[in-house]
Amino acid sequence: MDDWIRARRDTLTWLDCDRYVWSVFAGAPGRWYDEPATLVAATAQAHPLLRSDVYAVSVLGPFSRHLVSGSEASALCEALELSAPRRVVADTLDALLHQFGSRVDIVLDCPSPRSFLTSGVAVDLDALDDVAASLLEVIRTVADRPIRGLQITCNTAFGPDDDEADAWSSLLAAAAHYGWVTAIRLNDVTDPDQLDGTLPGDLLLLPQTAADVLPDDRRHGGGLPPAVWTDTDEAARRADVAAKRGLRFGEIPADAPPETVLTRINALSAAEH
Repeated sequence: MDDWIRARRDTLTWLDCDRYVWSVFAGAPGRWYDEPATLVAATAQAHPLLRSDVYAVSVLGPFSRHLVSGSEASALCEALELSAPRRVVADTLDALLHQFGSRVDIVLDCPSPRSFLTSGVAVDLDALDDVAASLLEVIRTVADRPIRGLQITCNTAFGPDDDEADAWSSLLAAAAHYGWVTAIRLNDVTDPDQLDGTLPGDLLLLPQTAADVLPDDRRHGGGLPPAVWTDTDEAARRADVAAKRGLRFGEIPADAPPETVLTRINALSAAEH
């Protein structure tokens, strides 16, 4: 990732393959994030086929069964202090780093603090700050590992407002302190023109955005929305356009046909040579 940021490499392929690996390679187990051995074994089996240059480890995953969306910030913060899920995050990271070494850039995937709070209600700035502080404490427990980046995942359709972006400031400052690349993933944005040009982060990742509407620069990643992973002529055309980009990003759906996934991966790899 750092080589991409510094223009020392021509392409970077970043695939969110978590749900696909869970479904196809692990058989959709009920406790995916709680069992690092299962997650890492399935990921290691999948990687030679999927060939993503980056793998994101969920900070939230091991805590998810302890969290209830829309809870009070105090309850969320209390859950994020639990020691057992923190150990699972650390164990998962250690196993993946051992498995992949320097061949794959391991990053942390951290949800935006706003995603924890009830949608459609006024944002409580103190609550946002409290949740961000708790997330930061989880991140600090594993910051001594050779992690390459921090991804913050945002689910609002037009990108974050100023209050939500401000809540990330401590997380982004910590990432900068550790020398990590920062990426903002904007799950529901389909048009880059919707975004504030001053949005922080080294990279902006747009998993719903087609390649032909993305800016031709090193900051914007996308081009591989869910429709690309279907078995149609239009999907193949979109994949060919995405393959010509330098930074390709997308999420492989859990129900994508394996033969189609392999065809799309081969098209991306062929464009690198």
